[in-house]
Amino acid sequence: MSDEQQQQQQQVYGADVASARPLTMGQLPSLDLRKVREAIQQGENTARGARNAAQTTPRQMPFTARAALQSSPILQTRLHSRSTLAASPPGCGQPVGSAGAALALTPAQVLRQAAAQLTDHEQSEVLEYPLIYFIGRNANKVKGNPSSPHLNHGYDDERGDYLTVMQDHIGFRFEVQSVLGKGSFGQVLKCFDYKTRKVVAIKIIRNKKRFHQQALVEVQILEHLRHKDTDDTCNIVHLEEYFYFRNHLCISFELLSVNLYEFIKNNNFRGVSLGLIRRFATQMLVGLRFLRRQRIVHCDLKPENILLKEPGKSAIKIIDFGSSCFENERVYTYIQSRFYRSPEVILGLPYEMAIDMWSLGCILAELLTGYPLFPGENEQEQLLCMMEVLGLPDRPLLERASRRKMFFDSSWTPRIVANSQGRKRLPATKDLAQALRCTDAAFLSFLQGCLRWDPSERLTADQALQHAWISEAAPTSATHVGRQPGQQAEASGVHITALQNS
Repeated sequence: MSDEQQQQQQQVYGADVASARPLTMGQLPSLDLRKVREAIQQGENTARGARNAAQTTPRQMPFTARAALQSSPILQTRLHSRSTLAASPPGCGQPVGSAGAALALTPAQVLRQAAAQLTDHEQSEVLEYPLIYFIGRNANKVKGNPSSPHLNHGYDDERGDYLTVMQDHIGFRFEVQSVLGKGSFGQVLKCFDYKTRKVVAIKIIRNKKRFHQQALVEVQILEHLRHKDTDDTCNIVHLEEYFYFRNHLCISFELLSVNLYEFIKNNNFRGVSLGLIRRFATQMLVGLRFLRRQRIVHCDLKPENILLKEPGKSAIKIIDFGSSCFENERVYTYIQSRFYRSPEVILGLPYEMAIDMWSLGCILAELLTGYPLFPGENEQEQLLCMMEVLGLPDRPLLERASRRKMFFDSSWTPRIVANSQGRKRLPATKDLAQALRCTDAAFLSFLQGCLRWDPSERLTADQALQHAWISEAAPTSATHVGRQPGQQAEASGVHITALQNS
């Protein structure tokens, strides 16, 4: 199991949810964070040892739909009405009205007109929905077995992931078009919304209790951010709505473009220009400043979680708040993807919003070179990678570190280990300029401000926006990218050379 998957193996509790009925409007209730902490602590007691956590039993469906809704920690969802409808055509011939709005049918109408296109389970399931927008009549459907609880009545695989079927429905409203990505949390699907006539991304959480509870925290944070970012200017992904479907918590988002890792990969890992890095950095800092004002720690900032808003433009958004927390409600100790993990997290020190600034510095360095700045194979080498470039951390910092003995001996000397290539990294054997092969003094100064050992000495997002590397550059907006003569677009649709030169 990869290190990135390990960090999401928190043992948390979730509520049993019986059916796929949409949830009613209202406010998200408060979560019992004491119970969340207890559950997470229980999981973290084994997370650093045996990484392959034991499979938990999927939540069953023993209740009626009404009882399930009453027992769920989330009782409500945001449902949107759109005045402006997207021009995208329906994927499977769903009827539309003259104004472009989808024609919704009642369950009784669907059963009269199209019962033969529904499975036996769907013919009862459809009754839990007030309006039906799409039934996936052309899909090779999973039949499901309501009388057997095994693997969520046949709708899940052994891992607890929902068995995705192309062209089938989600909640009798969304058509599954493709799988955008998978992770230890579950999967993200590209779907067409027949109610709003928009293409969206739906995150379907694994049917395991430990992932379900943290997804509820993610929804709570996303709802808070949406409420505060009403004009959509803070470069944070916007939640559309959330609901349950066949025992899975589903979170719907605006659909964005490629992430910055894919962007670097499409450039053959050659890195990009400092001008483009500055445009990305400024937008990320606006997002981090917003999070700081809300006292929210992202906890997993990395290139994969920074997405272009659309192909051909440099506007970005920060995504994936699945590991995030309010600063005064920290529940995890094992967070952040390894290459972007801050030293205080590795050493077992208390953490705060400064961990996101460390991750930002690592991301910007990677954008320049095409490769991670600190590519440790494990936590021990990760810390050695940092010391190789930054020298030794101050002793007062180490004295407070609960995990110090894993990395330093009794004389405060680092425990040097060889990696899989036989290489031993020694402290202070190269500086940041050498590591990056960069001579831009302003950029190096900026990164040094992000990569301080002591989190209290790191730049804050506000301070970083005032740094000379950012503030003295000519202001730029999300630049449109045009095709250069004789050049071909990348597979992702992002024209990298033009983007850098724009």
